Amino acid sequence: MDARTVILHLSLIDGVGPATIAKMSAVLSTDSLAWQTVYRMTETHVMHTFGLSRTIAHKIETGLRTMSLLTQELDLIQRHAIQWVTVLDDTYPSLLRHIHTPPAVLYWRGACLQQLSARAIAMIGSRRANAYGQRIINKFVPPLVENAYTIVSGGAVGADTMAHRAAVNNKGTTIVVLGSGLLRPYPRENVPLFADILSAGGAVMSIFPLTTEPVPGNFPARNRVIAGLSHSCIVVQAAARSGAAITAAYALEQGRDVFAVPGALDDELSAGCHALIKEGATLLADITDIPGYVGYQRGAAKAEEPHGIVCAPYQPAIAQDLQELDPLLALCDTPRSIDELVVLSGTAFELVQDRLFELQLEGRVVQDFTGMWRSC
Repeated sequence: MDARTVILHLSLIDGVGPATIAKMSAVLSTDSLAWQTVYRMTETHVMHTFGLSRTIAHKIETGLRTMSLLTQELDLIQRHAIQWVTVLDDTYPSLLRHIHTPPAVLYWRGACLQQLSARAIAMIGSRRANAYGQRIINKFVPPLVENAYTIVSGGAVGADTMAHRAAVNNKGTTIVVLGSGLLRPYPRENVPLFADILSAGGAVMSIFPLTTEPVPGNFPARNRVIAGLSHSCIVVQAAARSGAAITAAYALEQGRDVFAVPGALDDELSAGCHALIKEGATLLADITDIPGYVGYQRGAAKAEEPHGIVCAPYQPAIAQDLQELDPLLALCDTPRSIDELVVLSGTAFELVQDRLFELQLEGRVVQDFTGMWRSC
């Protein structure tokens, strides 16, 4: 069994995330023989070899005994012609590889993900994007695809759908980053759009095992990947606290250029864009506002050496009594990984993900550039 298959198996174990796999990779490197030894390790051996907690080590030992996890996933990959890559592979998208704790495994359908993402720009916005958002997207997508940019977005209704559809209609390529497994595409009403994207030479991808349902806790990780795949990020319409605003914050943390389109002062769908501009995003009024939009000069340079800006806009101070009412929020007084929060809270991984997503939208926690969660 090669190293990439062992990593795939680990990624399928509940509670074993990219931070844990990164610790193991630091010890085992790309040596397939070394990775195979993990199957023979005891819980204590796993704990001491990789510097993991006993709880995580126990999950790894018991999870690797369940070979059906791996065989079922490999069977689905083969039956549905799914492509996949691990963070150890040369074909892993280079920009995404250089974010902190990149996803261990990427699944996709369509064209070569590495090639598509080489000239990628994220375009995101509200699920409630209106005619103004559509006009803005129709203004910027044609010149971007004309210059061989790939449009990256999340496949959601609203601005995401508008951006994907505009790319296809203008004979461009686009990448959908799902918040669910590839065999559980969400939203269901966009399945025909996803098919059109594949036919047009784009890709539909996910960081989640193939049959993962679209639970709320998946979307912060999805948003982080949208930002990580892209050289730059354009926010079209966004409320002050929204998934689009969170994605833009991730983009800033990862050293990407962020562009925000202004709108009416009394429009709540422009409040997030205006806040981003106050925080240092570039006001986008014309395609020429994107520096080097034909050649990516600035974006490429920044991608090589991300400077790790930590941006946490729109987060009000939280009173101590509110923190005491939420044990997970109290645990985030010290920056912690999601694996640590699962162990310390004694709560299922999925429930921790869901609650972190809610707290993030409320502006009460933020995930910093190291991947750690902390209260605001």
